[in-house]
Amino acid sequence: MKNLRNLCLLYALAVCTMLPTGCIERPDEVPGPDGTAQGGNKYDYATTRDVPLNLDYARRGSKALFEIYAENPVDAGDGVLTLKPGVKALLRAYTDNDSKYSGVVNLPTAVSKVYVYSESYGFPACIGVDVTAGGISFDVRQLYEKAAGKVSGAVVADRTVTTRADAANPYNVQQLGDWTWEGKPLYILGTLFGQKPNLNIDPEYAQTPAGLMNRIQNVLMPGVDNSKYAMPTEVVNLNIAKDAHLTLVFAAELAGWRNAIGYYYYDTQNPPRTQAEFDALPKYVAFPNCTSFTTNFDDPDDWGSGSDDWTAPLFFGEQLRLNYFKGGKATDIFPAGTTVGWFMLPDAYEISTKNYPYTGKLDVTGSKHPARYSNNEFNAGNGRYMVSLYDKVSGKTVLGFEDGGDNDYKDVLFYVDADPADAIYDPERPTTDPDDEKYPDVTGDPVVGTLAFEDLWPSQGDYDMNDVVVGYSTTFTTDKDNRIVAIRDVFTPLHSGGKLRSAFGYQLDIPVTAVKGVKVENGSSAAGLEKNQDKAVVILFDDIEQAVARGPVTVEIELDGRLSMDKVTRKSLYNPFICVSDKGFVPGAVRKEIHLTNYAPTSLADPYPFGRNDDKSSLDKAGNPIGPYYYATSELYPFAIDLPVTDFRIPDEMVKIDVFYPDFADWVKSRGEKHKEWYKKSVK
Repeated sequence: MKNLRNLCLLYALAVCTMLPTGCIERPDEVPGPDGTAQGGNKYDYATTRDVPLNLDYARRGSKALFEIYAENPVDAGDGVLTLKPGVKALLRAYTDNDSKYSGVVNLPTAVSKVYVYSESYGFPACIGVDVTAGGISFDVRQLYEKAAGKVSGAVVADRTVTTRADAANPYNVQQLGDWTWEGKPLYILGTLFGQKPNLNIDPEYAQTPAGLMNRIQNVLMPGVDNSKYAMPTEVVNLNIAKDAHLTLVFAAELAGWRNAIGYYYYDTQNPPRTQAEFDALPKYVAFPNCTSFTTNFDDPDDWGSGSDDWTAPLFFGEQLRLNYFKGGKATDIFPAGTTVGWFMLPDAYEISTKNYPYTGKLDVTGSKHPARYSNNEFNAGNGRYMVSLYDKVSGKTVLGFEDGGDNDYKDVLFYVDADPADAIYDPERPTTDPDDEKYPDVTGDPVVGTLAFEDLWPSQGDYDMNDVVVGYSTTFTTDKDNRIVAIRDVFTPLHSGGKLRSAFGYQLDIPVTAVKGVKVENGSSAAGLEKNQDKAVVILFDDIEQAVARGPVTVEIELDGRLSMDKVTRKSLYNPFICVSDKGFVPGAVRKEIHLTNYAPTSLADPYPFGRNDDKSSLDKAGNPIGPYYYATSELYPFAIDLPVTDFRIPDEMVKIDVFYPDFADWVKSRGEKHKEWYKKSVK
């Protein structure tokens, strides 16, 4: 560097030692084996951290794609769940085949809550989870426990439904039994507890067949018009070929309305032919409020709430044995020769929390929206609002309901468990297939940030952190088992503030043999995978000044799949560095490398500078760096830093980073507890 720059730096340091307000208390030093200071500053200046992540959706035999966000990513405007534009996922991965995930996620240190989002059917859409000292942990059974606590004093809803078709009940809707004011049926399979009017039920949950929800999702695709599966009445309805028990199992809900679902039946050989005949059929309400206790779109932190005052009543797997009435008496056996149809009352369950006790009521008049039937001929315009699928693997019949106009037929999903299973088989019914259980490779959102280096190591620099500044954007592509198969990097040289020639590259914490191919675009002549390295090292350019003029460098790496995304993050995988020389970079030669604090040098790094001047790296008796402390200092300032932002304001020349960023000093002194986003507040 220029002599003037060095003189200014020496003068500044001298003033700093004389003025008590001009220096900041030095961080603790780590004693070496011989009692000398070795390892310097314990603080690694990290602005992100790797956090353990453990999820359990408790759906055995099901695999789900999920995402982690640092902010609430969902919007439920007009009752339709959508992702907010511009919100980026920190992680995108699959659970295992039993809907569990155990891994790690990298978070900015300022993040204290994350949002677990999934579009997989039958899984919570969005849940807010605190980041604790033990990491991030979510078990869907926590929702069950919370629900039990919130609805323990549920009051049974009044029976407001008449027992015949009239002006107040034009569809002849009937109740099978009581339900709580929030719309939870007390006649589902389970154990009742409490006494009227404070009855409730401990449900007996069905075990969803392995892979069923994945197969459904690959047929009834999200965001797609699935009308081709909406078949004629005789295919959608269930034609009972043998005497059978029918159990209706709640599988998923992806609607913004409080929809009611029910069934009706008639003699297969004598179906209703007129509107009057159809209206006279009793329509039995199975589930009056098909709202699932898995999300609150407006506030995912409040798991399962429909609002501040009421609790969504249903969980996936809750089940109901359907009743057949003969001579006024109920039986759970449907005789052969019976056809079972389905109906929906869209957005029909009304809840009032203005006065206590709160009340719930099912609107059976169709005042908001007319009833919708699987008998298409009795819908306005012969509309088709339901689909029926046969799952070849499990033998279950899947029912999908459409409450609006997007025709995805997944607003409410049930499946029917028939005993015997072949009692309702229909060869004309659309099917799911084992081949439909597909798990495509996943490309995550880019991990972005900015790297800044000082180039005078092992001596103190001017600590303006602008000698080499490089932005990065890293995208991982993983397979269904979360194995990394490809990485795409875009490195943007942003600033050259030093006078030495600095090359830039990075080391991946994987053996060279794990790399199947590397392609570098717009790099220097030295760019590419380095030889004579035990780990994969990629050089991008040999001169930062020229690189700034040349622009972004793209690196595409193909891996052999041995590395799993649940074991690593970008923070643990990437080890960026600069190579500094006044003569220029020589590929394959021993060189002076400058890395982030506590990141090890590559096998080509010159060990001589370690432990000299102001460097406090951990050394062995021969003076070689051995860790755990590398590129450490007993001063306030690091030799390099990694920031989780792309709009980092680069400090002016000769202006120390704690001057340009006033909160930097307190951040370091507090070991990162204060001013965790100091890099967002500069003096200009």
